[in-house]
Amino acid sequence: MAADAFIQCRVTSETKALIQALAGREQITESALVRQLLETVLRTTAGGATSAAGSHERVTRDARLSVRLAPDDRALLTERAAARDMAVATYVSVLVRSHLHGLAPLPKAELLALKRSIAELSAIGRN
Repeated sequence: MAADAFIQCRVTSETKALIQALAGREQITESALVRQLLETVLRTTAGGATSAAGSHERVTRDARLSVRLAPDDRALLTERAAARDMAVATYVSVLVRSHLHGLAPLPKAELLALKRSIAELSAIGRN
């Protein structure tokens, strides 16, 4: 559901400066920061009594997620994805999924290579 309602209020210039500084540090807009603050306060004070629109949205597999990276981190990520012959987004997806599920991040190609190596070692052991 798209957000189409506005909440407006006046604040002191000091409060505005603090919001600007915090939003800059988090690398988000002032509006996004205030929205996050409101959602946090509403969740904690309402105790889940109100239904947040975002909590009941159906998330599909093709849902998008944006991440900001420093240029040197992006370069490392690109190198590691290329070393595994994977697209950068796929590599990040594998890493995140493995971290969340506590799995070892082993792409299919590496798993197949490991299985082939084990099979060859077994053949050598039988001879």
